[in-house]
Amino acid sequence: MFPLIIGIIVFAMSLLILLGSTREWPKSHRRPPVTVVVCARNESTYLMDCLMSLSTQDYPSDRYNIILVNHLSSDDTGELMEYYATYSPVPTKVIHITEEDPELKGKIHAIEVGLSHVQTEHVLLTDADCIVPESWITTMMAYFQETVLAVGGLVTVGRHGTPDTSIARLQNVDHRYYLGMLAGLAGLRRPLEKQPHMRDSLPPWLRKILPPMRAAFCIGNNLAIRMSVYRRIGGYRAIGPTLIEDYALMNQMVKHDNRPLVMVIDPPARVITTPQQSLGKLWHQKRRWGSATKVLNPLSVVMFILVFLIRVVVPWFIFTQPIQTLIALGLMTVGDILVIRHVSNMTGDRVKWLDIFIHEIYQIILNTLVVLANTFNWPVIWKGERYRKSGTRKNA
Repeated sequence: MFPLIIGIIVFAMSLLILLGSTREWPKSHRRPPVTVVVCARNESTYLMDCLMSLSTQDYPSDRYNIILVNHLSSDDTGELMEYYATYSPVPTKVIHITEEDPELKGKIHAIEVGLSHVQTEHVLLTDADCIVPESWITTMMAYFQETVLAVGGLVTVGRHGTPDTSIARLQNVDHRYYLGMLAGLAGLRRPLEKQPHMRDSLPPWLRKILPPMRAAFCIGNNLAIRMSVYRRIGGYRAIGPTLIEDYALMNQMVKHDNRPLVMVIDPPARVITTPQQSLGKLWHQKRRWGSATKVLNPLSVVMFILVFLIRVVVPWFIFTQPIQTLIALGLMTVGDILVIRHVSNMTGDRVKWLDIFIHEIYQIILNTLVVLANTFNWPVIWKGERYRKSGTRKNA
């Protein structure tokens, strides 16, 4: 019965996520001052496309500025940043990091340095291999109400907005699934935050459990945060070494602020990212994203346990309880299809059925490998460097 029970629980969770992703968050026409931070290491191939997209925003040019962080690049990334800053229609500051920080190694070091120079309350983060639409800042800020802690947006894989390889399509389906889950978990709390009487009508034990159950998942290349909260938690210095800096940051922020993280499925807020070009590079990315962090919250733990059970444990029951296992995996697949298709319909993207089924098999293999990697402390490889899962670089 174990596989069937887990399958039913996961399917029910998918339905709740689907319901949550239909919630609409309020928008406004606010135009607060904004800083966009872009960190890069050896990204000269894609950097200028990113910067040009930031130059052509429909947000007032006197209401936003850009901070570029050149992090230990050995190519001409730094020179391209300086060239852009010279001719940019938007105030742009370039910071060059020439030495690794012994306490914060990897990408977290670059972001920490970039954020330390921010003078506005609202900050947008994206990556150097991403392209943003012209209404990106406007749309993200429209959702960034005073009652909101942070805003996360949609990510599409493919340099021209359309995945053109099988690996890119796989990554694109993965992002649809992930975004649907993020938006659904965030949206499930909206009725309780909007109507306190609903929360007050719940049983006392449930009211006690719900507050810590807060969505803290996000995608770091399309994220807006509050600097006042970032400084209140002590920034990345207080969080410490980690290879999944966006997730660790958001988990820490929701512990210190009761306002919600808003995840929006809104095409004008979509960021287009460069796909990994091979299965090896895709594994390096997923290995980094799946590395452990000491900063967790209860909802994250619950979701990790459910994913572990349905994608790693349940498939092995095929040898002892084949029928129940197939039903459980079928329920999981149907739930994932509902979430992925819903996100695709909202964004106007077409996702092939075959790609979704391949994604289901891929997720089982991937999560099994991630569990093995964390168990046996396989190294994380980022930008050619090897790191322990804590974020400490290994010596060659």
